[in-house]
Amino acid sequence: MSAAFGEPGRGVGLAARVILHLASLPRLGINDVAAAGYTQAGMVSALSVHQASLVHVLQRLLAGDVVTVERRFVTPASRRMKVYRLTAVGESAARDLLHPRVAPPAVAPTDRWTAVTPSAVPSVDGGRPDA
Repeated sequence: MSAAFGEPGRGVGLAARVILHLASLPRLGINDVAAAGYTQAGMVSALSVHQASLVHVLQRLLAGDVVTVERRFVTPASRRMKVYRLTAVGESAARDLLHPRVAPPAVAPTDRWTAVTPSAVPSVDGGRPDA
């Protein structure tokens, strides 16, 4: 496991890693047999995480409509297992993770027209308290 993933709060979070992992797998057709990477066991192995941590993240991603789950035949197991796939929202999140948008640099005004603070604007009544 790399150093970026070792410390909490540093590097890419587990949810993002799951999204990127699922995005790296080929899309499944209607009758395709899934590879092990789509299953919890395959993700535990590929991401080097504890299954309990992965289960919690998958539950949050399911609740957020980022992934979907279904039972399919899986290649090495030759039986039906839960298979996780990205939804349209998940695919969008994967694109955002792969290609983060960079905010344009702040540009200082080059001319003399700048914003004026309200205290610098003269009052209409000339500052008289009785007006």
